[in-house]
Amino acid sequence: MPVKLFGLCGWWMVQALVFASLAYSSGDLRLLEAVENRDKEAVRSLLKDGADVNVSQGDGATALHWAAHWDDLETAELLIGAGANVNAANEYGVTPLSLACTNQNGGLVEKLLQAGADPNAAQGTGETVLMTCASTGTVDAVKSLLERGADVSGKDSQKGQTALMWAVAGKHWEVSKLLIERGADVRLPSKGGFTPLLFAARSGDVNSARLLLAAGADVNEATPQHGSALVVASAGGHEELAIFLLENGADPNAADKDGITALHNAAQNGLAALTGVRYDASYRVRPPNMPQLAKALLARGANPNARIAKNVSRGPDGSPFLMRGATPLFLAAVSGDAGLMRILREGRADLRLTADGEITPLMAAARSACTGSCAFQGGNRVDEVAAKNAFEAVKVAVELGADVNATNEDGQTAMHMAAFTGNDAAVQFLADHGAKVDVKDKYGETPWSMATGISPVLRYRGLYGNHESTAKLLLKLGATQASRDEMDPNAPPPPGQ
Repeated sequence: MPVKLFGLCGWWMVQALVFASLAYSSGDLRLLEAVENRDKEAVRSLLKDGADVNVSQGDGATALHWAAHWDDLETAELLIGAGANVNAANEYGVTPLSLACTNQNGGLVEKLLQAGADPNAAQGTGETVLMTCASTGTVDAVKSLLERGADVSGKDSQKGQTALMWAVAGKHWEVSKLLIERGADVRLPSKGGFTPLLFAARSGDVNSARLLLAAGADVNEATPQHGSALVVASAGGHEELAIFLLENGADPNAADKDGITALHNAAQNGLAALTGVRYDASYRVRPPNMPQLAKALLARGANPNARIAKNVSRGPDGSPFLMRGATPLFLAAVSGDAGLMRILREGRADLRLTADGEITPLMAAARSACTGSCAFQGGNRVDEVAAKNAFEAVKVAVELGADVNATNEDGQTAMHMAAFTGNDAAVQFLADHGAKVDVKDKYGETPWSMATGISPVLRYRGLYGNHESTAKLLLKLGATQASRDEMDPNAPPPPGQ
């Protein structure tokens, strides 16, 4: 007969593992197996016959473990009444009380405590039953544990986290309130430097953040890597919490280790486009921008021209531009968000500041219909909504005074970018405002060659789509039609060729 080892890995996982090579502990296992199989009639019969209530499986699991696992209060009461050891622990250090917390069964927690269960029992990782109950948000169970002396200051041995941190991370503000009232330290950091407020910032828990600040937490608590609670909240897209922190004195110019501020995070859609992570409707939707947060930050003195200090690559797909040097305005342009661009410009954002590679916000706007891995998916085809948004962003940049003929370090202009995405409206608008249509970049590339997909650069040819209407429009506007060799046969190849 195979043996089932019952264990708990963290509060979220309860599982039975089967190993044919192990043997049961000695003893009559019929009662344990009846509970495991949820055969209540057999359980009653075996208990009446005096079956050993504390016999255990090879991993230390008892019948009471299985009753708690199945969330079976009735059977647990029968076992306790028959003398079951309420403090029996399996090989992971998991007790029936911990399993009752996992199942959010406050009634069973109370019953086990009444029978003498240890309110400070802990697993091998140092995870206490209070942490487990706190993480699942079981208010009545937490109250029962605290009333019987559960230690609110205990830390797990792996990450140094407290029950309060577990409650806040799960957005269980009522549990957080109980723990704070019983003396939980609101400023104590984990091994990673995260305080309860930083956990609230990561989970977006406004209610817990309010409780923590009222209990003495510092609104500007931070780690060198992740930045302040405001930066963490904004990075997670928690606009309401970020604004709440600002209203309570958070530093609007705090940044993480890469120089990313909350105002950069307000243009999160554009920021996400530069990380190299693939975003699409079926796989992972890019996060939205947060215009209300941007307004709140600017009103409280956030620097609209803060620049990201280093490139941060989080994915394998590449991106159209590098992150270093990007301002919030640049990120708004990357996302094709004309409204946010106006908000930032009204907040005195400098349109002349470029990102790495001398990319201007106008270039970013012209390219915004096709960001992330767009060029690798069907020849840089874009949808109508993206093209329209990009056009509106181009219009705003030009209206705000952008140089339509500025070039990046490769010699490309905003016209190159618009042609690459096949955005006829943007191409026409740029031309109407003085943009040159026949500019060659350092590799001989022109807007027309980008629109037709006959790049003189070998490694680019498979990336371009054929935008026939855009190519015709450029010819009509004065562009020169040429063969691949005629464009610039003597142009130096790009790095790596």
